[in-house]
Amino acid sequence: MTQRTDALRGVEQQLLALVSVPDRQLAPAALAGPRHLFRAVSSIQRDGVPEPLVGVDSDGDLQCRWTVGTTELVLTVEDRGAGYLWALDVDGAELLYAEWSPSEQPHELWSSASALLQARLAEPVAAS
Repeated sequence: MTQRTDALRGVEQQLLALVSVPDRQLAPAALAGPRHLFRAVSSIQRDGVPEPLVGVDSDGDLQCRWTVGTTELVLTVEDRGAGYLWALDVDGAELLYAEWSPSEQPHELWSSASALLQARLAEPVAAS
Protein backbone atom coordinates (compact mmCIF):
# COMPACT_ATOMS: atom_id res chain seq x y z
CA MET A 1 0.00 0.00 0.00
CA THR A 2 1.39 3.42 -0.92
CA GLN A 3 1.03 6.74 0.86
CA ARG A 4 -1.00 7.93 -2.12
CA THR A 5 -3.44 5.03 -1.80
CA ASP A 6 -3.82 5.66 1.93
CA ALA A 7 -4.39 9.37 1.32
CA LEU A 8 -7.00 8.70 -1.38
CA ARG A 9 -8.82 6.24 0.85
CA GLY A 10 -8.91 8.91 3.58
CA VAL A 11 -10.22 11.54 1.16
CA GLU A 12 -12.88 9.13 -0.11
CA GLN A 13 -14.11 8.44 3.42
CA GLN A 14 -14.20 12.14 4.30
CA LEU A 15 -16.15 12.98 1.14
CA LEU A 16 -18.68 10.26 1.83
CA ALA A 17 -19.08 11.52 5.38
CA LEU A 18 -19.73 15.05 4.11
CA VAL A 19 -22.47 14.05 1.67
CA SER A 20 -24.06 11.13 3.50
CA VAL A 21 -27.15 11.40 5.62
CA PRO A 22 -27.71 8.50 8.04
CA ASP A 23 -30.52 6.11 7.09
CA ARG A 24 -31.03 7.71 3.68
CA GLN A 25 -29.97 6.40 0.27
CA LEU A 26 -27.83 8.79 -1.76
CA ALA A 27 -29.24 9.72 -5.15
CA PRO A 28 -26.71 9.38 -8.00
CA ALA A 29 -27.03 13.11 -8.74
CA ALA A 30 -25.93 13.89 -5.18
CA LEU A 31 -22.60 12.21 -5.92
CA ALA A 32 -21.67 14.27 -9.01
CA GLY A 33 -19.65 16.83 -7.02
CA PRO A 34 -17.85 14.30 -4.82
CA ARG A 35 -17.13 12.09 -7.84
CA HIS A 36 -15.58 15.02 -9.76
CA LEU A 37 -13.60 16.14 -6.71
CA PHE A 38 -12.27 12.64 -6.06
CA ARG A 39 -11.26 12.28 -9.72
CA ALA A 40 -9.29 15.53 -9.48
CA VAL A 41 -7.70 14.59 -6.16
CA SER A 42 -6.71 11.21 -7.63
CA SER A 43 -4.88 13.04 -10.42
CA ILE A 44 -3.13 15.47 -8.06
CA GLN A 45 -2.23 13.31 -5.05
CA ARG A 46 1.19 11.61 -5.13
CA ASP A 47 3.36 9.74 -2.66
CA GLY A 48 5.03 12.14 -0.27
CA VAL A 49 2.42 14.87 -0.69
CA PRO A 50 0.44 15.37 2.53
CA GLU A 51 -3.18 14.27 2.50
CA PRO A 52 -5.40 17.27 1.74
CA LEU A 53 -7.82 18.71 4.26
CA VAL A 54 -11.33 17.94 3.04
CA GLY A 55 -14.25 20.20 3.84
CA VAL A 56 -17.00 22.47 2.65
CA ASP A 57 -16.42 26.12 1.74
CA SER A 58 -18.66 29.05 2.64
CA ASP A 59 -20.83 28.43 -0.46
CA GLY A 60 -21.43 24.80 0.50
CA ASP A 61 -19.09 23.43 -2.19
CA LEU A 62 -16.72 20.54 -1.53
CA GLN A 63 -13.10 21.51 -1.16
CA CYS A 64 -9.67 19.94 -0.71
CA ARG A 65 -6.76 22.02 0.54
CA TRP A 66 -3.08 21.12 0.45
CA THR A 67 -0.31 23.07 2.19
CA VAL A 68 3.16 22.07 1.08
CA GLY A 69 6.08 24.23 2.09
CA THR A 70 5.14 27.82 1.34
CA THR A 71 2.39 26.88 -1.12
CA GLU A 72 -1.32 26.47 -0.57
CA LEU A 73 -3.34 24.69 -3.27
CA VAL A 74 -7.14 24.64 -3.11
CA LEU A 75 -9.44 22.53 -5.24
CA THR A 76 -13.17 23.30 -5.09
CA VAL A 77 -15.99 21.44 -6.85
CA GLU A 78 -19.65 22.47 -6.92
CA ASP A 79 -22.34 19.84 -6.46
CA ARG A 80 -23.03 19.71 -10.22
CA GLY A 81 -19.34 19.07 -10.99
CA ALA A 82 -17.96 22.44 -12.10
CA GLY A 83 -14.80 23.40 -10.30
CA TYR A 84 -11.81 25.60 -9.88
CA LEU A 85 -8.30 25.27 -8.58
CA TRP A 86 -5.91 27.90 -7.30
CA ALA A 87 -2.49 27.96 -5.72
CA LEU A 88 -0.84 30.80 -3.85
CA ASP A 89 2.65 31.23 -2.49
CA VAL A 90 3.27 32.50 1.05
CA ASP A 91 3.60 36.07 -0.25
CA GLY A 92 0.18 35.84 -1.94
CA ALA A 93 1.52 35.44 -5.47
CA GLU A 94 -0.86 33.44 -7.66
CA LEU A 95 0.92 30.34 -8.95
CA LEU A 96 -2.01 28.63 -10.62
CA TYR A 97 -5.67 29.36 -11.30
CA ALA A 98 -8.21 27.68 -13.54
CA GLU A 99 -11.93 26.89 -13.74
CA TRP A 100 -13.74 24.11 -15.58
CA SER A 101 -17.27 23.01 -16.42
CA PRO A 102 -18.84 19.69 -15.36
CA SER A 103 -18.25 18.21 -18.82
CA GLU A 104 -14.50 18.94 -18.75
CA GLN A 105 -11.77 16.75 -17.30
CA PRO A 106 -8.76 19.13 -17.13
CA HIS A 107 -6.08 16.46 -16.68
CA GLU A 108 -3.29 18.82 -17.80
CA LEU A 109 -4.28 21.28 -15.08
CA TRP A 110 -4.40 18.55 -12.46
CA SER A 111 -0.99 17.29 -13.62
CA SER A 112 0.37 20.83 -13.30
CA ALA A 113 -1.03 21.08 -9.78
CA SER A 114 0.55 17.75 -8.89
CA ALA A 115 3.90 18.85 -10.32
CA LEU A 116 3.70 22.11 -8.34
CA LEU A 117 3.16 20.23 -5.08
CA GLN A 118 5.97 17.79 -5.91
CA ALA A 119 8.32 20.70 -6.64
CA ARG A 120 7.45 22.34 -3.34
CA LEU A 121 8.25 19.08 -1.52
CA ALA A 122 11.69 19.09 -3.09
CA GLU A 123 12.50 22.63 -1.94
CA PRO A 124 14.81 22.97 1.05
CA VAL A 125 13.09 24.00 4.26
CA ALA A 126 14.13 27.48 5.38
CA ALA A 127 15.72 27.70 8.82
CA SER A 128 13.72 29.71 11.32
